[in-house]
Amino acid sequence: MASFCPHCGAQAPDEARFCMKCGRERTPEREPTAQGPAAPPAAPPGQPPVPPLAPPAAPPPPAFAPGGPSPVGAFFGRAFRGDWAGSAQAALWPVGLLVIAAVALAIPSYGQGSDVVVGFGDRMRISLALLLQSLGGGFEVSASGGSSPFGGGDSPFGSGDGDMGAELSGGAALSLVPLTVTALWILALWIGVRVLRSRLRARATSPAVPGGHPVPGTPGLEAALRVALLVTVGVLVLGLFAQPSIQGVRISSSPVLAALGALLVSLVVAAGMLHRDDLAQWLTARPAALALVRATGTALRALAVVLVICSVAAFISIAQIDDLGDVSDVSDLGQADLSPLVVALLVLPNLGAMALGLGWGAPISFEAGGSSTYGGGYQHQSFGLSELGDVTNSWAVVGALALGTVCALTVGVMAARRSADRREQLLSAGIFLGLFLLLGALGGLGVKATGAASDLGGSGTGSAGVGLGMAEALLFGLLWVFAAAFLAPYLMQMAGARTGIVPEPQVPPGAFGPAPDAPVQAYPASAAPVQAPTAPEAPNEPPAPNEPPAPNDPPNPAVAAAALPTATAAPAPTPTPPPGPTPGPAPAALYDPHTFQLGVQSAQLGVQSAAAPAKSPRRAGIWVATVAGAFVIGGGVAAGVLLLQDHGGKDDKAGRDDKPAVSTEQPAPSQTPTPAPSPTPSATPDRATDATPSTTPGATVPSGYRKAVDPMGFSFVIPDVWSRQGVENGSQITYAGSTGAEHYLIGVIPDAGYTSYDNILNMEKHAREDKKKQDYQRIDLRRNTFQGRPGAIWEYTYRDEGGRTMHGIDQSYVAEDGTEYTIFLVGQQDVWADLKKTYRTGLESWRLTN
Repeated sequence: MASFCPHCGAQAPDEARFCMKCGRERTPEREPTAQGPAAPPAAPPGQPPVPPLAPPAAPPPPAFAPGGPSPVGAFFGRAFRGDWAGSAQAALWPVGLLVIAAVALAIPSYGQGSDVVVGFGDRMRISLALLLQSLGGGFEVSASGGSSPFGGGDSPFGSGDGDMGAELSGGAALSLVPLTVTALWILALWIGVRVLRSRLRARATSPAVPGGHPVPGTPGLEAALRVALLVTVGVLVLGLFAQPSIQGVRISSSPVLAALGALLVSLVVAAGMLHRDDLAQWLTARPAALALVRATGTALRALAVVLVICSVAAFISIAQIDDLGDVSDVSDLGQADLSPLVVALLVLPNLGAMALGLGWGAPISFEAGGSSTYGGGYQHQSFGLSELGDVTNSWAVVGALALGTVCALTVGVMAARRSADRREQLLSAGIFLGLFLLLGALGGLGVKATGAASDLGGSGTGSAGVGLGMAEALLFGLLWVFAAAFLAPYLMQMAGARTGIVPEPQVPPGAFGPAPDAPVQAYPASAAPVQAPTAPEAPNEPPAPNEPPAPNDPPNPAVAAAALPTATAAPAPTPTPPPGPTPGPAPAALYDPHTFQLGVQSAQLGVQSAAAPAKSPRRAGIWVATVAGAFVIGGGVAAGVLLLQDHGGKDDKAGRDDKPAVSTEQPAPSQTPTPAPSPTPSATPDRATDATPSTTPGATVPSGYRKAVDPMGFSFVIPDVWSRQGVENGSQITYAGSTGAEHYLIGVIPDAGYTSYDNILNMEKHAREDKKKQDYQRIDLRRNTFQGRPGAIWEYTYRDEGGRTMHGIDQSYVAEDGTEYTIFLVGQQDVWADLKKTYRTGLESWRLTN
């Protein structure tokens, strides 16, 4: 039943909320006042009263609560509800690069003159199809329905109603990946994703943004998915557009393949940029995956450097060719004289990969073949070092070999500098070789054509290709890359550079004793040290450790700990030399092949220490002769395999010293050592409990050490043979020792927002669950004070994948600006007696420089 508007009086349906004439809201009619339930009729006299009706029962609750979305569904839900505008801006960079490059290539008319057959739009679409090959697309040309030059029914071959030349069909496919376009496309994508990452970080730290993300750690991955999808859609649209049809000739760009290639590349690049921090945390608990990622990064850097060197050499060589236009036949396009050097720029990395293979001995192969109804043929030619000498001269061969040598040494040096141990270095070399072979396979040129004339009964196919000989590239690449990876660390040591791959020969200080200000050295595990005095007066009886122990006697922890000075909590203690007599020299330590000496003193052997330095020149001469001989051989099969196997058998002994353990008598320390209370794990003096460095900022660096000033804002003292290996994950700095197992790992976490003790408890939880750390045993974990700031110390042992017992210690603290610093040292248990002194020296010299 219709009602009327109270404002204008127009008639309107009852269910209409607004008046259709004036547009005002209609006042809902008031419901009649609810009356209470009617009283039940009074029962007649003599009958019982009627009971009131019970209210209706509530509906039963559901049997179970509805389940939430799965983690994958929740992730995709957040990804599709995210910021598409920022992702579109990032995706616009690589897509726009393809459009701009296609427009630039379509501007020349390519010698058509006034009679333009292929217009600007068609040229742009053809150029776009060629550019999409850089992402995996194709370039295929097909034609059908042409006319034969033999004519129609009045042909001299006979008369009739048939048309012998009316059915001609054919096609051709070009296989060429312009790697220059691929590199520029990845660079444009990197720039766009970097801008998006800055935007995401600014939004995450801005207090004006309401609310927060439901699952921290996934916004970067969600944004990477949005960027990859938008880039894929853009490339797919361009691929569909780049399929012109000109006078019966149709060009196909394989848009689906190009879109799949763009999806894969953009997803990897965007996820690596936007999800980098969370990925780094995930890799921290997985050493094997972390080593693989680190080795891959080293291989990619080495490949980029080598490609730049070879591409420049190849471009210079091509530019020196006389009459290059006549050789390439590119100038036959008419008035648009397209320089061959412009074409070479589009495929410059392709030429660089071929130049590298040629320098290593792999030839450039050319193959052509065809078959038809009337016959066929096949031709194969190769262009190697011998052909290069025939075409030019012998100096060109020397230059090619020099280029291959420089590239191989570049790969070996970069792998040695950035790898923690020999295994990671060889893994980097293997990944580099795989990437080089992949570029060699993608960098070639291939053409395939087919044709048929149905009325004549003829058909034919043909193909031609130019590329690197893959079999030879694999063989010579193995020899060059792994020979360079083996020799590069020794060459670096000869040049004065430090590396953590091979140990550097140690020269003891000499027979005249250590420097006056050198600290007390830790004694090797194979010899018992002299008991240090605990008071100024001389001991009443000779200490028991002066007696040489049995070869199998275990070291006494209390005695070894007493020889190490303990730093006190005072800010600047005043050194007071003890008036008592200086302890006598300890006897010569017994030889232990499992002991690795980092910086032991040499005077404890008396006159025997004077002959120790004489071994170093002899060993250096042996290494020089070995390296020179292997370099002259040039990575021969037999020599390379023998050298690699010989070194591989010594990997487990890389941290051992073949010389007898040598010690030197030290003067009494400037501060009276604190005696060790008991040989319990929680009381060893090397754990920096509530310690303030006892050295002043201007103190002299101990002998055998050097001061390392890091750009991340800190400095400390490390052994001379240790060096900075690089920064991982933006916050972890590695200083590697003489072997890959012993190293510092310094963590710098700005605005930590947590205590060091809580962080160490979390790390211990992951360490217990880590399958790579078997037999985990906690030695110490407690709060302490480091340099007046609250911190925590954590010490433990575990057994690695190789069965070695590893010992680690971590001193963490939070500085005044809220930055957490973690000073972590890990090494083999066999050499921990020396590493204790290294760690204590590093803590005492720790300073913040920012």
